Amino acid sequence: MTTVETQDELLTWPNGAVVDVESIHGYAEDARRVAISPLDDGAIRTPDWVISELQAVSEQAARMVHVILKAEEFKRKAATRLERARATARRANADLVGAQQSAAVVLATTAEKDAYDDAVTAFEYARRAGNLLKDYTGRVQSIGKQVELTYRNGSL
Repeated sequence: MTTVETQDELLTWPNGAVVDVESIHGYAEDARRVAISPLDDGAIRTPDWVISELQAVSEQAARMVHVILKAEEFKRKAATRLERARATARRANADLVGAQQSAAVVLATTAEKDAYDDAVTAFEYARRAGNLLKDYTGRVQSIGKQVELTYRNGSL
């Protein structure tokens, strides 16, 4: 479990669980699964289906706003932790010359860099899952318009 702590402060979800890479990925994966539902499977769509599907995707989209916010906070805290670790490593290796100091700083901050990279990846995944939900909503709305026209005009 990759978590980011800054001054003993952990980010938590509303249910009290700790925000970490795995939980961000889990929420984003839930949203992705909703957003990849097949819409071109030849099934007949009804107004009730459209309303139900829009409600489901709306609930996921609302949740993803919070997930993306937490993922961004998580990423920023990881960036802050990385910068602090780099500053500490530079200070500890101030007596070394250029390339040696740079190498020492990189080696001293590999854990923080890995945590930052994981946080960035989790944030990007959540953001992209949110974008998928937006695209899926548009597709369902298009189907809804077609269903509406069909019901209004009848099957000609």
